[in-house]
Amino acid sequence: MSKPFYEIKKTNTNEYCFNLKNSEGEIVLYGETFKNIAKCKQQIIFVKQHAYDYDYYHSKVTQNNEYYFYLCLNEDTLLGKSKKYKTIEAKEMAIATVMLCATIATIKHFK
Repeated sequence: MSKPFYEIKKTNTNEYCFNLKNSEGEIVLYGETFKNIAKCKQQIIFVKQHAYDYDYYHSKVTQNNEYYFYLCLNEDTLLGKSKKYKTIEAKEMAIATVMLCATIATIKHFK
């Protein structure tokens, strides 16, 4: 078991994105894409600053009754999004995982 980390990757379109991975290496939060690495790292800082506060999480349900969430600063600023979960409990557990992992995670840059 390792420490949680933010994985920064360069996309096929030469942009950058990050994923927050838990200690098992599973993605618990997906970031948006950015034109440069500095903006991507700034977004990670915002995630670290706000992930502990449940008020920044917005839960959603798909038409297929799958549950997911967004981590947002406000209506215009998305910090990250989750994958889809079969139950509300699984989605809430994922939020708790992000809340725990986001502030202690290190940043790793992958090419």
